[in-house]
Amino acid sequence: MTGARPRVGVLYPAADPLSRDNWSGSPAGIASGLESQGVDVVPVGTRTAGAVPRARAAWARVRSGTDVVGARSAARVAARTALLRDALRRAGRLDGLVAMGTELYALSAVRHGAPTVTYDDATLQQQWRNADSDVRGLGLPADVVTDWFGVQAASSRAADACCVSTGWAARSFVDDLGVATERVRVVGMGHRPRAAVAIGRDWAAPRFLFVGVDWRRKNGAAVVRAFREVRAAHPAARLDVVGEHGPLDEPGVVGHGLLPRSDASAQARLDELFARATAFVLPSRYDPSPIAYLEAASVRLPVVATTEGGAGELLGPAALTVHPDDDRALVAAMLRLTDPATARRLGAEAARRAADASWHAVAGRLLAALEESGRRPLAGTGSAPRA
Repeated sequence: MTGARPRVGVLYPAADPLSRDNWSGSPAGIASGLESQGVDVVPVGTRTAGAVPRARAAWARVRSGTDVVGARSAARVAARTALLRDALRRAGRLDGLVAMGTELYALSAVRHGAPTVTYDDATLQQQWRNADSDVRGLGLPADVVTDWFGVQAASSRAADACCVSTGWAARSFVDDLGVATERVRVVGMGHRPRAAVAIGRDWAAPRFLFVGVDWRRKNGAAVVRAFREVRAAHPAARLDVVGEHGPLDEPGVVGHGLLPRSDASAQARLDELFARATAFVLPSRYDPSPIAYLEAASVRLPVVATTEGGAGELLGPAALTVHPDDDRALVAAMLRLTDPATARRLGAEAARRAADASWHAVAGRLLAALEESGRRPLAGTGSAPRA
């Protein structure tokens, strides 16, 4: 384009599409990355103010109930689709559209001419296949979830390109959703670097940090079990636990409870924990692309990551990956990171990799996919390998 700045819509099916409460802040992160690339971002959501009466009335009829099943019912998908279609019409000229949460609406009925890409970190099929995922945790019959698969698959095939955070996710878009390989792009995951400064990091005194809201899925109990053995070998070791945990009556283990992103004082406390830690450990039972790994890496922490999901791809060899059921491997990884030289070396490599996982870089790759789809330049210089 020449002259006017490119206008790119960021679509997320919520009243406030760019709220940091949506998908770990990913839509907001993409928006900030696009703005840093010289793009005017147009939020596209389901807020009903200004909607045409038909779309507003349809949403009013089905908006009651917030359960996961109800949110994905045919009636609510149709009503949400009508609202998003109307929001896009009101948005005016767009040079591109980045759509997320595509199992919640019919993208084919929403998009209206602008080059369109989706962005995801996993498919619903991948979540269904893992017994510890949020989707499987709902305890639903397979036929209910199969309907959700169909909506996501149809939306994905309606896009010009499907952008994903990892190669693990990319394979499922091809194999499970039937998207052509050449239309799948691996663009990475972004993050906001932690503000922590290593004010008191003593590499000789091992101090592990666990941050996970969902205690079961993030495998907190396994970390505590492993830490018992680590502390037997290193009596000065400490484990700081952040999240929705129960009582932690363990020598060397300190619980900090939930430290919300919306609470500035809580986040300052979390930054201090990052600053004093010597290793980050989160061997989740399932994690597609945990931003927490990148945040830890941004402050030069080595990471113990999970093999379940695409998480291990985020930092590559800078992370030690373990299966969530392999307690021996978890203990060994944590013991390895009690060595100051090893922890410093892996932390430095993790920081280098995290520097390439900015939302600015992800946005550049999304723009490259939009440019290729629309056969016209937008902004940014990012590129990404095909799946």
